[in-house]
Amino acid sequence: MASTMNTHTITVDLPRTLFESVDRVARATHRSPEAVIQAMLAHALPPLDDVPPEEADALAALALLEDAALWQIARGELPLPVQEKIQSLLDLQNQSQLSGSQQSELQSLLDEYGKVMVRKAHATLLLARRGFQVTPQENLA
Repeated sequence: MASTMNTHTITVDLPRTLFESVDRVARATHRSPEAVIQAMLAHALPPLDDVPPEEADALAALALLEDAALWQIARGELPLPVQEKIQSLLDLQNQSQLSGSQQSELQSLLDEYGKVMVRKAHATLLLARRGFQVTPQENLA
């Protein structure tokens, strides 16, 4: 793999049928096969430069999941007891009755909630890029 400042060059062996598909698109769009592959990869792999590295790794792995697994993540929720605990702590916070340990617990639970929501959003994006119609109601169900 060769590298310059903003690009990396790699060599990939493609099955004949896959290359023929790429080549057909390249000829039809008057682009090089390399440009077609770059565009396809950019479309299939959304950028993850706006999330922490440990989350980026987990989100990147979603790209290789089967559709059914992505649907499960997109429709996932925090367990009901965790949702109820968050609500209870938020109620205490609104009443200015939250202790220091409860504030720490609430922050930890909200962080986990945020991670779940980012995973749901990323799974939904990947499904949409795979051609599925994903409505907000489906994603929040």
